[in-house]
Amino acid sequence: MDLLTQVLYTLSGALLVPVVVLLLALVLLVTVYLGGFLWELWQRRRWQPRLRQCVEELKRRPGRTISPGELPPAGGLPGAALGQPQADREKTLDDLQLLAERLLARLSLAVRLGPILGLAGTLIPLGPALVALSQGDIATLSAKLVVAFTTTVLGLLVGGLAFAMHLVRRHWYMQDLSDVEFLLQRLETPDATPETTGG
Repeated sequence: MDLLTQVLYTLSGALLVPVVVLLLALVLLVTVYLGGFLWELWQRRRWQPRLRQCVEELKRRPGRTISPGELPPAGGLPGAALGQPQADREKTLDDLQLLAERLLARLSLAVRLGPILGLAGTLIPLGPALVALSQGDIATLSAKLVVAFTTTVLGLLVGGLAFAMHLVRRHWYMQDLSDVEFLLQRLETPDATPETTGG
């Protein structure tokens, strides 16, 4: 039993470095995501009011259709769809939904991994810290507790930031998909070119 305990203790200690490295990498990744989030927020403030104005105008006039040239310039998901209005509309909406889910999945991973790595980084140093406490080694105890509490804070910070960005972006993309579907329904369908048959 003592041998098994020693093996578990050694394995647990060996995991600390990978956990801390992964947590720091996740902090860097979420920082990049935050920069992209702020950039997207700034971009949306430029094109979204015109898109929403167009949608609201069409909602007030149920029978009106618009031509592709009347579509407001947009970015993000709406820009990807409305930039090619003649494409297959059902396929365009499916692709947009998949793109939105893929973008949100990155944040979902950070939401889950942040607290998990923070908890692992908290628990792993507690074993050596308790051993140091029993031996009266205050310096080692303090060092291990600093690592434990720091990883906790970083894990919660990563999870909290990722969760907040996930909520906001999810609202954005749901609204975008709704607006794009509405605009594509009101878009004038070009007349089909009659086929000619050879005599």
